[in-house]
Amino acid sequence: MAKKLIFSFLKGILAGLAIGVGGFLYVIMCYAVPGEFGKILGSLLFAVGLFTVCTFQLSLYTGKIGVVFEGRQTKDFYWSLPIMLIGNAIGAVGLGYVCFAIFRNTSVMDTIAAINASRLALATFENYFVIALKAFLCGFCVYMAVKLFSLNRLKPVGILSLVAFVFIFVYCGFQHCIANMFYFGFGNSFPAEAFINLALCIVFNSFGPIIGVLIFKMIDKAKAK
Repeated sequence: MAKKLIFSFLKGILAGLAIGVGGFLYVIMCYAVPGEFGKILGSLLFAVGLFTVCTFQLSLYTGKIGVVFEGRQTKDFYWSLPIMLIGNAIGAVGLGYVCFAIFRNTSVMDTIAAINASRLALATFENYFVIALKAFLCGFCVYMAVKLFSLNRLKPVGILSLVAFVFIFVYCGFQHCIANMFYFGFGNSFPAEAFINLALCIVFNSFGPIIGVLIFKMIDKAKAK
C-alpha cells in the first residue's frame, strides 16, 4: 500500500505540473492577444494540461474524485485521494513560483494579478456562493471531460469532448482548485482570501461530479431496458 501511495504522490506532482502548464498557456494568451480572442485561445489551450493528465494517466484529484460516486472503491483508493491532492498542490504551486521568478519584472504580472483578483474569496455570502457554484460546475465539467475521454481514449470524439468541457469551464470562469493554486503561486499572492477560495474549490470541485455520475447511470439504465 505504501508503494501505491508514493506512486500516487509522484503522479500527483506531475498532474499538478500539467495543469500548471495549462494555466500558464491561458495566462500568456490573455496577456499576448488582446480582448476576447485571447481568452478564447487561452481557454482552448488550457486543455493541453488535462489532455496530458488523461493520456499519461496521472493522478489529478479533480479527475479521480468522481469515481467515489460511481460505487464502492478500495481502501487504497480513498487513502490516495488526499495524497494526490498534496502532490497536485506541490506541482501546481511550484510551477507557479517558477513562472513568478521568470516574469516577476514584466507586465505579465498585471495579467496574473487580474486573474487572481477575480478569484479571491471576499468575506460576503454572495461571493462565497458564487465561488462555490463555479467550483461545483467546474467539478462537473472535469468529470465529463475525463469520463468521455476515457470511454473514447485518443479517438476524435474523446479528444473533442475533453477540449469542449475544458473550454467551457475555463472560458466561463468556473474555478478549479489546482489551477487556482498555480495562479496564486504565479502571482506570489496567498492572502487569507486565497486560502478560503482554495478550500471552497476543493470541497465543491469534489461534489460537482455527482451530476455527471447520475447522467451516466441514467444512460446505463436506459440501455439495459
